[in-house]
Amino acid sequence: MLKPSKLVVSLLSLGLLLGFAGSAASAASHHVRAHDVHTCATVTRGHASCLAIRRNLLIDGVVPHVSSPSALLEPSGRTAFGLEALRKAYGVRIKGAKGFTVVLVDAFHTASAFADLNYYRGTWGLPPLADCTTTPAVGASCFRQVHQDGTPSVGATDDVGWAQETMMDVELASAMCTSCSLTVVEADSTSFADFNKAVEQAIAQPGTVAISNSYGGPEVSEKAFQAYEHAFAHGITVVASSGDSGFGVSSPASFKHVIAVGGTSLETKSSGAYSNESAWKGSGSGCAHGPAPEWQDPAKTHCSGKAIADLAAVADPATGVAVYFDGEWLVFGGTSASAPIVAGLFAAKHNALGVAGGKLTAGAMVWSSQKSFHDVVSGENGSCALYCAAIVGWDGPTGLGTPKGTGGF
Repeated sequence: MLKPSKLVVSLLSLGLLLGFAGSAASAASHHVRAHDVHTCATVTRGHASCLAIRRNLLIDGVVPHVSSPSALLEPSGRTAFGLEALRKAYGVRIKGAKGFTVVLVDAFHTASAFADLNYYRGTWGLPPLADCTTTPAVGASCFRQVHQDGTPSVGATDDVGWAQETMMDVELASAMCTSCSLTVVEADSTSFADFNKAVEQAIAQPGTVAISNSYGGPEVSEKAFQAYEHAFAHGITVVASSGDSGFGVSSPASFKHVIAVGGTSLETKSSGAYSNESAWKGSGSGCAHGPAPEWQDPAKTHCSGKAIADLAAVADPATGVAVYFDGEWLVFGGTSASAPIVAGLFAAKHNALGVAGGKLTAGAMVWSSQKSFHDVVSGENGSCALYCAAIVGWDGPTGLGTPKGTGGF
C-alpha cells in the first residue's frame, strides 16, 4: 500500500481524469486502496504461468482509466517507474548497439504489441522501431512477432493476461537497451514443451544475444527441455524470473544454464538517483534439485544444486513499473519485471558472447563482478535464513544484487 502522502499526490495527478477538485482535502476524502492482481492463471506440473502482477489503484471501488503517464509518474509521489526513472535509478547510460536482439519468450498473441511498444518509446522521446514481422529489416532496429515455429504472428489478442505480460517484457527490455531490436516468440500454449520450442526459435532469430523468460512453474528437469542449454551453447544469455510466491523453486529459473532473477522493492532519492533496495517478499528463492552452474560458488550458496537467485531487480508492485497496454497506462510488478530488465542490460552491454574464444560466460561475468552490483542487505521472503533473507553478499531472494550501471554485465 502506498504511503498516505504519496497517495494524495497520486490522486491529485488523477484529478482531471476522475473529476476530483484540485485539492488534497477533496482527493483524500475518497476511499483509496491498492489491489494486486496476478494476470495469468495458475498452472499444473508441466506448465508455466506468467509472473506479472498488476497493481490496481481502486478509488471508491473503481479502477480509473489512466490515459496519461503523468498520473503514474508524478515526481514527488511516483507510483511507478517509467523508462527514464528506471534508467536513472539503475545508473544505465549505455544505449546498446543496433543489430543486437533481445528475445522475449511469452505465450499466445498480443495484437497491440508493436503499436504499444512504440507509444511507450515515444513517450520518452525514443524513435520508433521498424515493423519487421512481415517485412525484412533494412538497416534499422526493429520489432518482430513470431509463433514458436517462426511464422509471423498476426491477428487478435488471444489472452489479455499474457498480453499484458508481453507488453511489460518488451517495454522494459527496450528501456534498458534502447537501440536493440526486439523479438517476441509466442508459444502456442503454457506447456514447458511449447516454451522449449519457443526458446529454440528464439535462438534462431537474427542477432539474438539475450532471451528473457518471465514465466515459471513447478520444478522440472532441464534434461527434458534442452533449448535453454542450446542457447547457452550458442553464447546467448538466458534469464528467467525466480517466482512471485516467496521461498520456493520454480522452473526454468532452476535450470543450470539460466540466470535466475529475483525481485526487490526499489527506493530512489528526490533527484531520482538510486537510494536503496530491499528483498521483495514475493521473490522466489531456494536450492534446486538440478545441477549447479559452473559460475556459482557453493561456498557462498551452500547448495549442491542450482541456487536461486543470481541477480535481482525491481519487482514489488508497490514500487512497480509503468506499462502502456492497449490505450492506457498500468502499474505492474512481479519478477516478470525484473527478468526483462536484466536481459536488456545484458544485451546493452553485450557480454553475452560467452562460450567461445576464451571469454567469460554471462553467468561467470556476473559472479566475478560482485562489486559491480548493489548489494541488497534487508528484507526477506520467508523464514529460512540464507535462502530467505537478504544479507551481505549472496543471498537467495536477491542473489549477488541489483544493477549498478552495466559494469557487471
